[in-house]
Amino acid sequence: MYQHDNKSLQFIAFGLAFLCFCAAVGVIYTKHLNRQKHIELSQIQKSLDALDIEWSRLQIEESTFSEHGLIEAVASQRLEMVFPNGKSVVVISDQ
Repeated sequence: MYQHDNKSLQFIAFGLAFLCFCAAVGVIYTKHLNRQKHIELSQIQKSLDALDIEWSRLQIEESTFSEHGLIEAVASQRLEMVFPNGKSVVVISDQ
């Protein structure tokens, strides 16, 4: 009867050791996944920061290009456009 109890205790000890090993592997795997997700999150945040900077730059550029003086200067310099005088303007009326 003593050997039977000893075998049971050995089996229980082995089972508990196996469960501890499985729990340790689970903790290690979870930490690994957590590190991977943290790296992914950091990369996404860097991309978001870069996009925010680009958006701010584009907003400044838009406000600069929307000024009337700049549009008139670009039209006259690059496109050689001039504002028409009064004699060259034709008004068409709907009758």
